[in-house]
Amino acid sequence: MKTHSVTITGLEQINDEVCIQIKMQPFLQTTAGQFFQAYAAESDDLLPTLLYPCRATTNELVLYGDFPKSWIPGTELHLRGPRGNGFHLPPLTRRVALTTLDNFSLNRLTALADLALANRAEVTLLTNRHLSDLAPEIEVLPLEELNQVKEWADYLAVVLTPGQVNDFRNGLQLNAGRKTPLTAEVMLETQMPCDESSACGLCSVYTSHGWRLACKDGPVFALDDLLAEDGSLG
Repeated sequence: MKTHSVTITGLEQINDEVCIQIKMQPFLQTTAGQFFQAYAAESDDLLPTLLYPCRATTNELVLYGDFPKSWIPGTELHLRGPRGNGFHLPPLTRRVALTTLDNFSLNRLTALADLALANRAEVTLLTNRHLSDLAPEIEVLPLEELNQVKEWADYLAVVLTPGQVNDFRNGLQLNAGRKTPLTAEVMLETQMPCDESSACGLCSVYTSHGWRLACKDGPVFALDDLLAEDGSLG
């Protein structure tokens, strides 16, 4: 995959976390849930930093990730991507629920929230955190309301580790072997250190279609497709 050179134009704090700003260019067009692999131009790092879209406009792309503190405005980056498969929000969705269970950055889902709002959907974020950088149209509910999501939402997006998937499904009281009564997608939080062509297998996840790589086939998967390694739904 081709590597592009970009320059950090600024830093921005969003939802209490620092994000980087870069000038939007045609090769940076991305879907919520996809990611970029990034290296500082003068770095000797062997492994890339993963960056996720937080907000995109016609002029600017804002990316979130666990990037080094040495990355400041003016730092040149080498970017690969966008990579992987992102969220697939049905265009006619009217009620969207989002959550990270407060285990991960909510900035993983802000680009998806923007897309849902642009589609005139109602967006609800389930969190117990106090946030100050959300769009005013977004409703915030406590995590204790999560078990009611399947009663009113058309679409649910959640960030989980592979080991949390079955507990999450059971927490929603979804019956094993039965199709989820709403469109539900999971962004898997897992290590993705290599170029997908290397197929190191570290991000392997078992699905209804067999073993898949999160870096290539994800990191977003349909909840119904994610199985335990014994083939069960938990």
